[in-house]
Amino acid sequence: MKKLCLFAALACIATAASSQSLFERYKAVLTTPRSYDCFRAVDQIRVDGILDEASWTRAQSSEPFVDIRGEGYPTPTKETTVKMVWDYDHLYIAATLTEDNIVAHLTQRDTIIYHDNDFEVFLDPDGDAVQYFEIENNARGVVFDLMLDKSYRSNGSFFIPWNCEGLQLAIGLNGTLNKEDDTDKSWVVEMAIPFKALTFNFTNPRNYSTWRINFSRVQHLVKGQPEENWVWSPTGKVDMHMADRWGFLNFVDAPVGSRIKGGHDLDMNAYKLLWAMFYAQLDNYSAKGSYISDVDGFKLTGTELAGISKKDKITVETTSSQFIIRIALDGKKKTYSVDQDGRFTITDMTKK
Repeated sequence: MKKLCLFAALACIATAASSQSLFERYKAVLTTPRSYDCFRAVDQIRVDGILDEASWTRAQSSEPFVDIRGEGYPTPTKETTVKMVWDYDHLYIAATLTEDNIVAHLTQRDTIIYHDNDFEVFLDPDGDAVQYFEIENNARGVVFDLMLDKSYRSNGSFFIPWNCEGLQLAIGLNGTLNKEDDTDKSWVVEMAIPFKALTFNFTNPRNYSTWRINFSRVQHLVKGQPEENWVWSPTGKVDMHMADRWGFLNFVDAPVGSRIKGGHDLDMNAYKLLWAMFYAQLDNYSAKGSYISDVDGFKLTGTELAGISKKDKITVETTSSQFIIRIALDGKKKTYSVDQDGRFTITDMTKK
């Protein structure tokens, strides 16, 4: 009798899940990416951990970091913000992390820095959610930099021998390091990342006016307890390797402090639908060992389709181990696609 009740309960849960729209089912991981307009520096920046240049004074601070899981989770107890500017050779990042006890013990490059409290940068210049870069550092300025071929959810691997050649990084301490009997205020991470260090397959990253970028602060609040993960643009789960949820870094070719607005031209309605279908494919494969083979199998409702035109076309192609989902946007004459590895591409429909 108990087994029958259990089976009935599981059937009810499965029915409820299947009756949900994709947007409801994957609400947690369909977070809205944040956006930052990055302006050109107005003076020469000396990377010394002291943010006294005019460029930093004029640059806008980001929104404070939030819990990586997004809405409904506790506000971080220590504030973190970032600023960014650029010149023709570098992307400059300045992060300010409030902290009453600045601690850092690791001293060797390319060790697992997040075992200390750390600050992390994730960069995907072409925005395809694969072949991206990660730079971590602690309050000593010790760096762990690596390149990843794709996300861990897609069985991605990392390449630690990659170094961000020419990286300049400095730490500013508003307090004392590894001294627990006083009260500190904050620490600053200032870095200059050479564009040429992020070149992949001979493609200059500055060819792209908008990048995907995210920042993470790993904080060990209670010894022996799980760490806190505070980020700029939340991913919806404790996983920074979801480049589809990273924020937008919009390069604006105007002096920092200019009163103009940058941005991206991504159709976020189509983008949201594409990734909801992607997550449905992963879940279907996990549960049944196969991918959904046609659009009807996704049981799309008016909720998902409301954001796209009736002239837009959704297609799905699958094999036993691969899939590709496409949304052809009639108005933009662009096709958005994503495959089983999470590779996101945009193709121009006017070009053959």
